[in-house]
Amino acid sequence: MPRLIGSAQAVTSVSQDAVTNTFNSSGTLTTAQYTTSLQYLVIGGGGGGGGTNAGSMTVGTRGTDSSIAGTPITTLTSTGGGGGDSGTFTPNPGQQPGGSGGGGGRHAVGTGTSNQGFPGGDGARAAEVGTDVAGGGGGASAAGADGSSPPATSGAGGNGVASSITGSPVTRGGGGGGASYYFGVVATGAGGSGGGGTGGSTQGGSPGTMSTSGSANTGGGGGGYCEDSNPFQNFGGGGGAGGYRCSVPGESSGGGASAESTLTVVGSTPYTITVGGGGAGTPTIQPSPSTTAGGSGVVITKQPAVSITVASTCWDLRQVYRQIKADEWV
Repeated sequence: MPRLIGSAQAVTSVSQDAVTNTFNSSGTLTTAQYTTSLQYLVIGGGGGGGGTNAGSMTVGTRGTDSSIAGTPITTLTSTGGGGGDSGTFTPNPGQQPGGSGGGGGRHAVGTGTSNQGFPGGDGARAAEVGTDVAGGGGGASAAGADGSSPPATSGAGGNGVASSITGSPVTRGGGGGGASYYFGVVATGAGGSGGGGTGGSTQGGSPGTMSTSGSANTGGGGGGYCEDSNPFQNFGGGGGAGGYRCSVPGESSGGGASAESTLTVVGSTPYTITVGGGGAGTPTIQPSPSTTAGGSGVVITKQPAVSITVASTCWDLRQVYRQIKADEWV
């Protein structure tokens, strides 16, 4: 006869399906009952593209941060992307660094955040290459391209990173393309793969290339934009992508980093999700369709499937032995 501790207890097996949640705006994640670990993809808002409109030189605004917060984790944050530079004589170093850095114009490029993104590309003045050209914004997987000449071309945005956290691979975190205008329309940089906006260079608001914003919920940087109010000193650096942090096994984070560790969490517990907004870009000539804002960020979480053995009260010692021997004692 087995000796009992209280009443004999039946073994119950419990399965919990994997759960994936996509947050395109801020909200609350409540974990399932048996969840103890959390995979994530967290991307900050993209930086706005810089440039010139009606003689006004504007450095793009940084995107805002995205994060996951709650007990027992230390808040996990992805930094907003840096704004693109312009031709302004006074640098604005507070806006250009970010998750990925904004593209350079008259001044230096914005730096990226370690393990989140890459720096923007360099701009160049006419005295160096014959035409003013701007750099592209940094992306999650590559730096923004430098402006170059000949032929005079502003830099493309850096490319983003693909993740299959939702099932199919989707690329996010591309930098915005650069733009300039130098006594005429100058070839602009393409947006980086993963939502980066295209640079725009126009004359009178229409001929040339229209700029585009970073794509929503990719953290893409906005394209730079320049028009003909000033014949020179006319730079529009592309916005940098929002910081890219990923913990899906086998995938990558931004800045060339490997996947991070998954978060240890508590079941049936609320966690605060903050999704960063895209930064404002330089104004554009109206009624032109050109836009320059950074794309909003995104937070995606995945709770892995769980299969465990549970009991509600006391155990028969013989059953305890069987569970331990089968390596199923929890």
